[in-house]
Amino acid sequence: MVEISVCFEPLFNGKTDLEKIQSIHRLGYNAVEFWDLSGKDLKGIADYCQKTGIKIGICTLQDPWGNIRLHTDTNIYLQHFSESLELLKLIGSKRVIVLTGENDGQSIEIQKNQIIKNLKAISSLAEKAGIVVCLEVLNSKVDHKGYFLDSSVLGFDIIRQVNSPSIKVLYDIYHMQIMEGNIISTIQENIELIGHFHSAGVPGRHEHFYGELDYRNIFLAIQETGYDGFFGLEYWPTLSDEKSLEKVREYFLDE
Repeated sequence: MVEISVCFEPLFNGKTDLEKIQSIHRLGYNAVEFWDLSGKDLKGIADYCQKTGIKIGICTLQDPWGNIRLHTDTNIYLQHFSESLELLKLIGSKRVIVLTGENDGQSIEIQKNQIIKNLKAISSLAEKAGIVVCLEVLNSKVDHKGYFLDSSVLGFDIIRQVNSPSIKVLYDIYHMQIMEGNIISTIQENIELIGHFHSAGVPGRHEHFYGELDYRNIFLAIQETGYDGFFGLEYWPTLSDEKSLEKVREYFLDE
């Protein structure tokens, strides 16, 4: 069964992270996600999740846009990943996002090989911890100019070469619609390599019922593959946060 999780980062400005989670939970959602492990009240989040049963669908490795990226030195990356594992255990998250960083000017092959090397290096740690590492493919046309991994074909190729059940792609429908389209076929053909989904309306990154994508059909197609992970809502509302989340939930879950 596909479970919807809400990224709380763009929502409820002015509230603490814990207050955001509480607001989302009151609106009927049972899973949340966020970006950076750094600077969060992880103990408070963990206590609330344990008390209420709300789940952490996914979060991002510490300092995701800092100096330590997937094409850095392997020993440095291993240490960075190990430190984040301890924080993941605290909050009970079984998935974590990793980013490649920007294209550093070397050949695509050199950068790809270093990314594969580092993912292989952390795969045994992830497997032992029961964590699925999700490599995110982003768009380089609108939101993340210069980002290295902007092709799902390249992303899936990397995952196949790493060849670990604990290393998968985070398939962001918003980003991939901007870069390449062909959403449903790509999902169906590569579902065994996908560990998490992100979603938002295109263009604008707003509610799912706005824009050029039929998210009901996409969501149904994902369900029909047998995928049983999380489907993340990572978007910026045009309505009030409460009304937006209510309407998006109705859009996906009401018959």
